[in-house]
Amino acid sequence: MENKEENSHSHIEIISDSATFYLLIERFVKVLHTGIQIRVWDQLSSIYESLNKQPSDLIIVDGNFTQNAAIDLMYSLRFKLKIYTPIWFFSVVETPEFLFKALEVGANRIIERPFDPIETAAEICNYLKQKTSHSNNSSYE
Repeated sequence: MENKEENSHSHIEIISDSATFYLLIERFVKVLHTGIQIRVWDQLSSIYESLNKQPSDLIIVDGNFTQNAAIDLMYSLRFKLKIYTPIWFFSVVETPEFLFKALEVGANRIIERPFDPIETAAEICNYLKQKTSHSNNSSYE
């Protein structure tokens, strides 16, 4: 049975300019976690201001958002804006140097493309469920 109150507390940001990418994730995540709030960003200028105003539970960065822009974006989020929300980076580049750079600038999880959208949506929903469960049970009785 679904807990609407629990679902209403989950917020995801998807940073991508590829409709195919963000619609895949959004569609499957919402099937598994109906009350989730997902915001999609396709321009860097509006992302920074919004993330400072309303916190999120997870930030998803599309590696096709031009390689350097994605790396620069994660760096800015972590080191300039001091946003510590977990970042999942969907990489199209598989070289060890590039993947290490992504981790170095703030990615918490790297998912290589192509990816299974159903499996990924299930992993996202499981992560959010665990996060909500831990924050709701933070005090001992």
